[in-house]
Amino acid sequence: MLVDFFNEQDGMNAFIPRIEKWYSINGVKDYILKDLYPDLIFINTKLNDVVFYRKFKQFFVDFCMLSHDEKLLMEELFDSEYIIRHSVGNIMNSQLIVDEGPLMNHEDKVIKIDRHHRIAILNITFFNNAFKVPLEVIKKT
Repeated sequence: MLVDFFNEQDGMNAFIPRIEKWYSINGVKDYILKDLYPDLIFINTKLNDVVFYRKFKQFFVDFCMLSHDEKLLMEELFDSEYIIRHSVGNIMNSQLIVDEGPLMNHEDKVIKIDRHHRIAILNITFFNNAFKVPLEVIKKT
């Protein structure tokens, strides 16, 4: 309801970001969509933080502004529906090469790959947690 309310406000775009997550359910293996931060609402607005807070403080226990770098990262990793889709790549000579997906050109940010769970852990913290992005490694040589 809050997302709908803020989307009805002039000059605002509210959303809950989602991520593709690899699951095996009843023998069927595929990516499903999960809320990335189910308890948080993200809002794009031109209002500065003071004006925004004064106008809408009754809706929030707390709120924070993303840094410029965090906004850029979100713009690069999320698609137009605010979903982080999985990337596909290969490991050649211990070097990750991403062939498709939002991790392209961000290989240098990957500090760990969990091939079993199909995720890459980036050297970026977001809300005090390591940032994980779906990654399917097709081949390792």
